[in-house]
Amino acid sequence: MGNINTVGTTNATIIAQRALEQLVAMLPFLRNIATDLSGENAKFGETIIVHEVAAAEAINFDPAVGYVPAARTQVDIPCTLNQHVHHTYEVSVQEASSSRVDLIERFSRTGAYAVGSKLVSTLLALCTEANFSNKTVKALGSGQDGFDWKTLQLIALALDNRDVPPMGRFMLLNPAYYASLCMDKAMLTILLSEGASSVKSGILPEVNGFSVNKFSRIPGNNESLVGIAGISTALALATRIPDDPGQGSSNCSITVATEPQTGLSIQVREWYEPTPAKFRRSYTLMFGVGKGQTDCLQRIVSQAGAAQ
Repeated sequence: MGNINTVGTTNATIIAQRALEQLVAMLPFLRNIATDLSGENAKFGETIIVHEVAAAEAINFDPAVGYVPAARTQVDIPCTLNQHVHHTYEVSVQEASSSRVDLIERFSRTGAYAVGSKLVSTLLALCTEANFSNKTVKALGSGQDGFDWKTLQLIALALDNRDVPPMGRFMLLNPAYYASLCMDKAMLTILLSEGASSVKSGILPEVNGFSVNKFSRIPGNNESLVGIAGISTALALATRIPDDPGQGSSNCSITVATEPQTGLSIQVREWYEPTPAKFRRSYTLMFGVGKGQTDCLQRIVSQAGAAQ
């Protein structure tokens, strides 16, 4: 790699965009909830209303009145931008000149994931008994077994009994519970039916209507929370880009990178510190989270009434 202070702004934005695409691929949960992800600027503390359409019902045709429009419900979930997070890293001249690896690009992937992980962790902190009363209690056995196909079916049944629509259901589990589900014989049969690639990757296909994923930083929330299941109207996330007074200054490049499918955007700040001879880059955004329809989420806990 060449001298680190010659890396251009365009390259930085492209690298950040690739990192965002990898982030969304690693954290598909961000696609499962209600979102308003924007590259627009906003003020810290501003409230963004995230809109999501609730489920609808069909009615019988009545010749006397014809096709009467049904009332539709829009779920409005307020999200206050009270979080301003960043991940900043640096590469020194010595590091750059002693490695053939593009450290700047390599660090960008983990930097973007660090920001995304913070978003998901903050969302999951909302998943408490006070906010979402419905839960499934399931402990793992001594062989890390127990969270199986049957348990997943019972969670689906609990949502069905509350008339939660079957479309777009998600399930997010901690690694132990995800592994337990993968080890279940019924799940192994499903994986084998999907082909060798599914068995090798260990990534579960859609299971009984759920998009099942794992996340290693699920907070216990004082009750041994190990996962959640639901639909998009349960949780909401809004993101915006902070105003920066350094915009246009000669020693700091400030751009915005956007993941094209979700619209998730981060501000990319990069500058060179001449005295320590270090190149620095920051990924930053502001965000807020909110709870929506409480019946549309099922908490999964390992033990009833246990703190973690």
